[in-house]
Amino acid sequence: MAAVAMLIAAVACLLPLTGCRRPLSCSTTTHLPDGGWLQSLPLTFRPTYPDSTYRYDLTLSVRYNNSYAYRNLALMVDVIAADGTIDRQPLDISLADAYGNWMGGGFGTLYQDAVVISRSITPADARTVVLWQVMQSCDTLRGITDLSLTLTPR
Repeated sequence: MAAVAMLIAAVACLLPLTGCRRPLSCSTTTHLPDGGWLQSLPLTFRPTYPDSTYRYDLTLSVRYNNSYAYRNLALMVDVIAADGTIDRQPLDISLADAYGNWMGGGFGTLYQDAVVISRSITPADARTVVLWQVMQSCDTLRGITDLSLTLTPR
């Protein structure tokens, strides 16, 4: 009888170590050309969901350097669902304060900042994400080095 009780206790202790864990975050990064990001060329991401039974927050991370000549980054984000529905949203990310100090984390000449695009989405809600740079002052944007999309389970 005591052996059965010890076996049940051992199994109960091991349960949290098995399939009950949340999946890890998953990121996809695109490196932009040194010559700049053309306004006419959108970036397309197809997120990979670690577990389709979870809901996720979708975050955009922007990595930039000292050659970025603007205070903000203006984007148009298309989140395309599995059924073809498009959720289009403008996104204006402040990268520097009014005095020209970079707001993101980093050191040296490379900085990074992040903003949540969508909360509590499922794989069917965001099959594809398309990013358009819509800066009005230029058609080739220099100084943005990388853009990443991260899925974080809720």
